[in-house]
Amino acid sequence: MPARPRIPNPQEGQLQLFAYELRELGEGKASIGWIAGHEQTTASKAALYAALSGTRVPTERTLSTLLRWWAGNPADEVDDIDEAYVEPVWAWIERLPRDHEGRRLGTAWRARLRSLARRIELERERVPKAERVVIAVPKEQQRFIAELRRLIKLTGLEDDLWLMLGSFSSRVERYLSGEAIPTDKTCWLLVERLIDFLPQEVDPLDADLRLRRSAQAARTGRVRERRVARRQTAVGLADFATQ
Repeated sequence: MPARPRIPNPQEGQLQLFAYELRELGEGKASIGWIAGHEQTTASKAALYAALSGTRVPTERTLSTLLRWWAGNPADEVDDIDEAYVEPVWAWIERLPRDHEGRRLGTAWRARLRSLARRIELERERVPKAERVVIAVPKEQQRFIAELRRLIKLTGLEDDLWLMLGSFSSRVERYLSGEAIPTDKTCWLLVERLIDFLPQEVDPLDADLRLRRSAQAARTGRVRERRVARRQTAVGLADFATQ
């Protein structure tokens, strides 16, 4: 098992526990590099590493790619199935013999991923939204914008974002203008789209980590500035009421 990313602490939460146990499942089996280099693999090496970090919920494609080698065995798969009635991403499960342990493991991990994703989404929805206030772009967000510009500049196509990002470019323009800050998952999606245009010496995982950390700091900065703005608004309203 590769040394990167850092081993997540299973005590920190369900996401970290999921990644930790996924790493354990892969111990002594096909390496990330080998899986990523296989001709049938569609998930990137960086996405496979990220699934083990405990910092974001992996996509079903990424998890399925790992499980095909760590829970199942492509050598045991058969081709005589009608894939019109199975989920393409998880078709390998159906190609395994009926009594293969990989079928049970693959199905269980798929259900676990979906349950985890729903639970995290519900937790986010439960967070009450505070009253909207207008603030200036915090210094942390300015640093995030600078980091994003640096990453884009490395591609040499900063004037032609649409060539690299397609419809994603409009979202990136909002990040660059300070109108929005990407989530951790979106940071990775952005890096993933830039990978093919970045110099070979740029480590995608390092780029993702730098961008994600700066985005996290930017979100923290906006929360602080909003809190200050709301406090000032409340004080102003209180002063007005006493006049």
